[in-house]
Amino acid sequence: MLSDAADVIEPPQNATVIATGKGGVGKSTIAAHKAAYHAAQGERTLFICVTSQDDDDLGIERFHRGTHPDGPSVLNGQGLYRAIRDRKPLLPIREVRPNLDVVPGGEAVGELLTLLFARLPLEGVGVVLSLARALAPIAPWYDQIVFDSAPEQDSLEQLALAAARWLIVPTRSDNTSIRGMRRIARNYKLVRRDLNPHLWVAGACLYGSNPTATQLHAEVRDDVLKELGANTPILTTVVGYREMPAVNARKKGLTFGEYAALLPASAKSYDVAAGRAKRADVVPESILPLADEMDRLNREIDGHCRRASAS
Repeated sequence: MLSDAADVIEPPQNATVIATGKGGVGKSTIAAHKAAYHAAQGERTLFICVTSQDDDDLGIERFHRGTHPDGPSVLNGQGLYRAIRDRKPLLPIREVRPNLDVVPGGEAVGELLTLLFARLPLEGVGVVLSLARALAPIAPWYDQIVFDSAPEQDSLEQLALAAARWLIVPTRSDNTSIRGMRRIARNYKLVRRDLNPHLWVAGACLYGSNPTATQLHAEVRDDVLKELGANTPILTTVVGYREMPAVNARKKGLTFGEYAALLPASAKSYDVAAGRAKRADVVPESILPLADEMDRLNREIDGHCRRASAS
């Protein structure tokens, strides 16, 4: 899609995109937790889901969270699609958490592909700035802006990259995930060259691996540097793979920290055996290290972005 020159729209200083070239590497989970982390720190935060596969990690639709804007529904990516189609500012769902507003993703985001290609003959490469234009009027309201980008479509990924200043790239340790980084590396270079010279890689991180597998992690980091460039900052925090607490938290629309906070009042296994509770009422203790690792990753990502901003 990128080929011609276009006017540059400088992205907000505080805008970070979590992106990678392959799904299933923790991208959406990291993005949602980063947004929630900043909001919990008292920073006014906007979370924009530029993906047609909305996992609803924050429970917006399932648990009716947040104050929705007047008019047609903005769920399932409809608000994001209409803002770009009608060339109007984004309309987020307010206060999904205190200080956290969200522009949800979903199926309608995929319809942007047809719209963008229809506008391409007239707008040229500038069509990739459509999201940046929809964000610009409301960006000053926020201390932090976080994008969850789509790994399934280059055009959608480029929309998010064109509107952001910092890129964080998560990966898993398997070869398929490492090879998938070539896509995000290609899109990053194209967008930075043609549209957004302010975009920089703030870091890459390993997700869903055994934190004690240090030799494997060293090999993965070498592979990451080969794909993204020798100067890519590598984050040291590894969020381990703990399926049960991660799945349970997502089902409840809670972050790992929010789910961990329920542990003191959790039902016990003997309550389930006695018929007084259901298995879903038991909060596994393994949520504690998972929540701690995610908190440490968020602090490290924030630190990398701040240092990159100051340099």
